[in-house]
Amino acid sequence: MNEKDIKVIKTFRRQKTLNASLKELGKSNPDVVIMDMDEEFITCISLFEEPPEKSYRILLLGDKSISRMTDYQLRELLSKGIAGIIPPSSDKAVLKRAIKAIHSGELWLDEGLLVRVLSSIKNKKEEKSKFLAKKEREILYHICQGYKNKEIAQKLNVSEQTVKSHCNRIYKKLGVSDRLQLVVYAKNYFRINK
Repeated sequence: MNEKDIKVIKTFRRQKTLNASLKELGKSNPDVVIMDMDEEFITCISLFEEPPEKSYRILLLGDKSISRMTDYQLRELLSKGIAGIIPPSSDKAVLKRAIKAIHSGELWLDEGLLVRVLSSIKNKKEEKSKFLAKKEREILYHICQGYKNKEIAQKLNVSEQTVKSHCNRIYKKLGVSDRLQLVVYAKNYFRINK
């Protein structure tokens, strides 16, 4: 993706609820949604639900309220599918790099936010790891080895749907929203072995 590939297809004002705004915006079929993050947005994070068939990724433009966000709220944003947060001091070049990165499936956080997220997760590491069942740990191991759900199902002699169900439980328990976040989390905070 180069700069010429970036097109603004729609701008909108946030409606009464964040979910209604995102559902309305989803009708335009964007790849990346850029939203302002403010106090109102932060207070409604817990009410935010991903649209069920969301195909776009969300990049937040932070304001001064970003510094007042709790670690829990930050983790909550990432677990609900926010793909990136740009601090208020960012320039146009950073915005373009962030759009390209999240469009290609990466997570975009500045160093300070990344340190906060990782520290917050690390502090809960032992507590959360106790809650992974044996089968979930086995599936986590295979995911970190790069196996797809179908391959994991064959290796463990279970159905692919069973693997998907375990994956969803693992995501919830560890506070991640996709496979990439899961692997990063696991590689940093677990000893991955059977």
